[in-house]
Amino acid sequence: MRLGRIAGRLRIGFWAVAAVAVGGGVAASRLTAAPEQTPTFRAGVDLVAVDVQVVDKDGAPIPSLKPGDFDVSIAGKRRRVVSADYLQSSSLDNTTVTPYDHRVRVSDTSQPDITPGAGRTFVLAFDTDSFSVEESRDVVAAAHAFIRRLGPDDLVGLYTFPVGPRHEPTVEHTEVAREVDTIVGRSQTMVGDYNLSPSEIVDITAEAARDFTRGLDRSSAPANTGTATNANANTAGNASASGQASGDGGSQPSSSATDSTLGRVQMRECGAIESACADAIRAEANSKAFYLEGRAIEGLNGLRALIQLLGEQPGRKTVVVFSAGIPATDRPGGRPDVGDVAKLLGQDAAATNTTIYTVLLNTRGFQWMASESRKNDAIPTSLSRDNAVASRLLEDFSGASGGALLRVLVGGGDVALSRVLRETSSHYLLGVEPADVDRDGKLRELRVRVSRSGATIRARSWVVVPKRKDG
Repeated sequence: MRLGRIAGRLRIGFWAVAAVAVGGGVAASRLTAAPEQTPTFRAGVDLVAVDVQVVDKDGAPIPSLKPGDFDVSIAGKRRRVVSADYLQSSSLDNTTVTPYDHRVRVSDTSQPDITPGAGRTFVLAFDTDSFSVEESRDVVAAAHAFIRRLGPDDLVGLYTFPVGPRHEPTVEHTEVAREVDTIVGRSQTMVGDYNLSPSEIVDITAEAARDFTRGLDRSSAPANTGTATNANANTAGNASASGQASGDGGSQPSSSATDSTLGRVQMRECGAIESACADAIRAEANSKAFYLEGRAIEGLNGLRALIQLLGEQPGRKTVVVFSAGIPATDRPGGRPDVGDVAKLLGQDAAATNTTIYTVLLNTRGFQWMASESRKNDAIPTSLSRDNAVASRLLEDFSGASGGALLRVLVGGGDVALSRVLRETSSHYLLGVEPADVDRDGKLRELRVRVSRSGATIRARSWVVVPKRKDG
């Protein structure tokens, strides 16, 4: 496997997205259609292998569960759990590594891809475009602490996106640690005149899309309604809807104008509701949304390429992503919009037996509070909403892969990484009996539950059951 081959794919993916966006806005999901894959573990004729982690509120594994404690459904239909084998790859404090208890046989005709004594496989992935030089120092320190706690049989690799150092998973931990030292954050402030936060960009573009649609609806109404046919005149925050007196920039705006995000930004940045200010803010919101879409799709497609290459690596894999957030819309019509790339990422991870944990550096609120980062004394928007916009994509694909999003308020994530090591110190291998309808080689939704109070399940959301071979 050569992680270096990913670089070319990243550049191609980015320019393809940019060209389509300029040419007319084809949905991002069409640029990233997932190829049909099969899991790297070998499913038997009778049973399919499903890896799950069961942990308590502190991330400590819960042992001694039986097949009857698990409830598994494929495509919404409950399937029988025949076996549940608990496999431990390290001690709970991660100071020593112990071999798997035994080789597990989930059916008479199939052997899971597990080797006695094998350690875990980790890839540390760094979204360097999302965090600053200062933040990268904490991240590098946390990554070093993580590597030091790995056992001698654990493999660790390195991946930086969109560009940067990469290293295949190896037991030579010091080699990877040296590469980690070269990682530097590359986050750049989006230059603009109106101090727009990510959630304000989402809201302003969503409001404009909503009002554009309403304008089209009104333009198709009977002529005697007096509805304007110019859709652009009906975008969110239009001065004609503000109720202000013409030519008086300081007149009192109506409550309906200031109820919109655009109206509130106008009052904060321009001191009044006026059409010239509204047009300039909308233009800046669209420009920044386009930039954020390109960066998000470039990064997510890079992660997809990494995960697909990890299909060549046998057994379970864990990717730990360090990011300060990838903003994406949580409103219909809003931007940046990356389609269903996050869902496809989760599907790829499931197909290659890869779990994704994302360590989110939730420090943007402190940056907004810093006086040097603001034009005036007004905080742009709700910090909690900004955090939600920045984390939604990360949370979606981490959860779909069977991992989790771990938020970090201060530092580089030492506590979060300790939890990753605890949670991955063991797992259950379930032998699940699929129905004949499941055996079509297609991706199907997977759900795993456990009848244990206080337990958290880490399981992928998708599974492929191979077709039954003739004879």
